[in-house]
Amino acid sequence: MEVKLISKTPNFMKTCWVAARTCYSADSPIELIQENKSEEEMIRLLDRILKSKHLSVVEHCAMTFAVKNVSRTLLAQYSRHRIGVSLSVQSQRYVSESSEKNGGIFDVVVPETISSNKEAQVEFNTFLKNTQKTYDRLLACGVTKQDARFVLPGGACTNFVTTLNLRSFMDVYQKRVVTPGAQWEVKEMLLKMRDLIVTEEPWLDVYFLK
Repeated sequence: MEVKLISKTPNFMKTCWVAARTCYSADSPIELIQENKSEEEMIRLLDRILKSKHLSVVEHCAMTFAVKNVSRTLLAQYSRHRIGVSLSVQSQRYVSESSEKNGGIFDVVVPETISSNKEAQVEFNTFLKNTQKTYDRLLACGVTKQDARFVLPGGACTNFVTTLNLRSFMDVYQKRVVTPGAQWEVKEMLLKMRDLIVTEEPWLDVYFLK
């Protein structure tokens, strides 16, 4: 798995602070932008806002990530989070998974419970080889890629670009990292996203517990 931050709203802190102050100030946001507030002053207000869960003001900040080599299983879990989350996904309808194209077996995510178990690994690898052969034979029979893909497993790798606003990211993070029970792969992805955004916006670190 690889995750890269493509772009983000500049200066989350100032953007959120201006949005928050606009709600309670006689000044316009145009005037508030010009105010030379210290980080300490802005964080004092934003901390109250975030802790009181008045999160509409953080919706004005967005981040876009490139995600590489995650499973279709992860995609199915992540795509359930639809509000404030955008996705552009590599298509199995158009991208071939033939052995000729990939030089062997299609890329797949292997759970640690399988990779650490020799017997399970043999079973898994046998399945993958047979699946690849079936996929190739279907293409040779004239079946389209969009129909041949029906034999591919949930572990098959995919790539996508995703954009979230900060409120949505906080919600997904809470459900897939903080709340017990989320699957390891989606949790790993969100932790990588968290580290990337906190590197850019260190003040957010305290709001993303690991």
